[in-house]
Amino acid sequence: MGQKSRLLGFFLCFALLTPVAYGFGARPGQQSPPAPQQGQGQSPATNTSGQTPAVDKAAEYQDEVFGRAAALVSRFLQEQHFARHPIDAVVSAEWIKAYMKALDYNRLFFLKGEQDDFEAKYAPDAGSEIRSGQLSPAFAIFKVFQQHVNSRLAWVNKRLSQPFDFTTQDYYEPDRSKADWPQTAAEEDALWERRLKYEILQDRLAEKRKPQDSIQHLQKRYGVLQKNLNETDHEDIVTTYLSALTTLYDPHSVYLGPKEEEDFDISMKLQLVGIGAVLSSEDGYCIIKEIIPGGPADLDKRLTPNDKIVGVAQGDKEYIDIVDMKLRNAVHLIRGDKGTVVRLKVIPGGSDHSAVREEVRLVRDQVKIASQKAKAKVISQIGPDGQEYKIGVIELPSFYGNIGDYAGEDPSGGSSTTDDVALLIKKLKEKNIDGLVLDLRNNGGGLLSEAVRLVGLFIGKGPVVQVKDSQGKKQVLQNFDSNMAYDGPLMVLTNKLSASASEIAAGALQNYGRALIVGDKSTHGKGTVQTVAELNHFIPPINGITPVAGAMKITIQKFYLPNGHSTQQRGVIPDIILPSPNDYLELGESNLPHSLPWDEIEPAPFTKLDIDNPTGFIPQLNADSQQRIAKDGDFKLLLDDIARLRKHMEDRRVSLNITQRETEAAEDKQRKDEREKILKAMSAKLPDILSISFDNKKGLVEQLASQEKPKPKPAPDTSGDDEGTDIPKLTTSESYAADLHLRESLRIFGDWLKLLDKKGTMTALGDTKPKS
Repeated sequence: MGQKSRLLGFFLCFALLTPVAYGFGARPGQQSPPAPQQGQGQSPATNTSGQTPAVDKAAEYQDEVFGRAAALVSRFLQEQHFARHPIDAVVSAEWIKAYMKALDYNRLFFLKGEQDDFEAKYAPDAGSEIRSGQLSPAFAIFKVFQQHVNSRLAWVNKRLSQPFDFTTQDYYEPDRSKADWPQTAAEEDALWERRLKYEILQDRLAEKRKPQDSIQHLQKRYGVLQKNLNETDHEDIVTTYLSALTTLYDPHSVYLGPKEEEDFDISMKLQLVGIGAVLSSEDGYCIIKEIIPGGPADLDKRLTPNDKIVGVAQGDKEYIDIVDMKLRNAVHLIRGDKGTVVRLKVIPGGSDHSAVREEVRLVRDQVKIASQKAKAKVISQIGPDGQEYKIGVIELPSFYGNIGDYAGEDPSGGSSTTDDVALLIKKLKEKNIDGLVLDLRNNGGGLLSEAVRLVGLFIGKGPVVQVKDSQGKKQVLQNFDSNMAYDGPLMVLTNKLSASASEIAAGALQNYGRALIVGDKSTHGKGTVQTVAELNHFIPPINGITPVAGAMKITIQKFYLPNGHSTQQRGVIPDIILPSPNDYLELGESNLPHSLPWDEIEPAPFTKLDIDNPTGFIPQLNADSQQRIAKDGDFKLLLDDIARLRKHMEDRRVSLNITQRETEAAEDKQRKDEREKILKAMSAKLPDILSISFDNKKGLVEQLASQEKPKPKPAPDTSGDDEGTDIPKLTTSESYAADLHLRESLRIFGDWLKLLDKKGTMTALGDTKPKS
């Protein structure tokens, strides 16, 4: 399947979500056939002059290339996808609806009756047409959509010239992703009336603008929307149409048009100059889907998955509104040269007040290799028996390693996850730890081979993961080294953002009874394997020109744990669950439409280990933890936040009454200020923390938290030093104070160590006992 198909085997464990773009640096554009001139080679849908554009050779060439690409997409889905499902009448009807939703993601322009009309007209032949490369429904439906948008925006401009009343008790629900289209034009007018009031009020409250300034800002935003729409080209339409089909098979299978393939190449080749984030377009917003370990966003600590970026500014220049902007254009604004400053205007993910805006100022940079590596802490913990325990904590942001024949920059810096963790374990043993925590929270995956080797550090020899393809062929991947680096009490921390390789590691350790798993209600639940094929490898030259046809990312396999259970959708269920806002946000595979189901296969031959097996202690540890949380004042604040979030998720309507909104905004600010005071107070009374990390020049370095001081933000670094200086948002002590899950996990560990000691089975350091 070509070089790229072979290389992607190294990245099969990444939790990639689609559609995505990457907040990294740009690469030189690849050579393409001559592009059509304005008005040529485009569908009549993209011509607003009322005349059918002339057909020329460039347009014919483009139609031929994308027609052949479409036929290949159809063939791959039906013959190579894990589900191997035909494009039948049911799929075709869903395809038309999915395409309409992709165009009109907020259900604001089409009417409900048009869905029925389009399905009746195009669905019966859609499956047979794509096999022959026919894409006419894509352009016909887009033409209607474009007409609706232009007509509606003319209505909007007229309506914005008239006054609005913000004293009535009315509501608008911004998230219309699960809503249906309006039934009538009158219903659509009423919907838009509420939407405009919502957007004006949002702008007035968040930006402190005068009413007329907010009107002008909104007019400018809709002008950008109209401009983007009328610049939609042939490739954009085809990409949207084909991806609407592929995502019906599962959310990770997608057609990448030539422009999107460039963005994917950037991520795979790790040309990571930018902010270090995976971005997605949802409901007109640029959403952060993943924070890349070691990047500027990761080091700054303020951005998190599900945050919405609504504005981008270069240095100290004015913000550019990116709501409803094409994702690719928004990403280009966020990317930039190393050492330059970008300011982001952000709506925090899960915020129950949609007018909240926060500014995040970042210095664009390459991903810091040293910051991407595993690192460790030694934290002193007073157990329930009054004894002091030393707990080692290894934080693992991703599963990295040497990629062998990979042609790009080696993201590992010549090391691997397993080798680094083994070194950290050795160092922690020298510190006489009584137990070890492996922190896999927010670990989105990485190299499958490293996940297998890492598990081997704790179990020795044995099967770690099973892989099955669409034909039922199974393969068992196992660790062959019988030597264990650590044989003491082991805890693994997970959350909803622990995905793919991290789920495999946590699930395998749980299967063996080797670790106590603590975290959110489940991990992410991505148990599928994708590969990517460049379509031009399957298309012969057309008129002597090698076609640039994009690529197909397709799900071909599923993962299974040693016990035969899939990690798909369900993820790994912790032994002890801690309260978390993540459980009420729409995170995880099970929340993605058309995700493949959970299933199981025959277990691999493995034997549970009797090395500090936590299974028998779980009920007691869980009960003690719940009692402690119920009395903990810090957790009470978290539980209050969760209650507010749940209420917001159940009723997502936003008031259009300005007095009510101002009251809500004032309450939010007061609560935020109070939390900051509480965090500072907590950080002043914490245990000793010794940090251990890798430094490219010095090797492993140690630092006591008591010696740390907040670092001022440096000026943009353009010296070319590829390691630079990290810019942490919080000191280690402050981070620990804010990390309620880690704090409670260590208390649980203290309970466990006490129980192990009572039974005389403490084996963390051979015969070493906790110190009195």
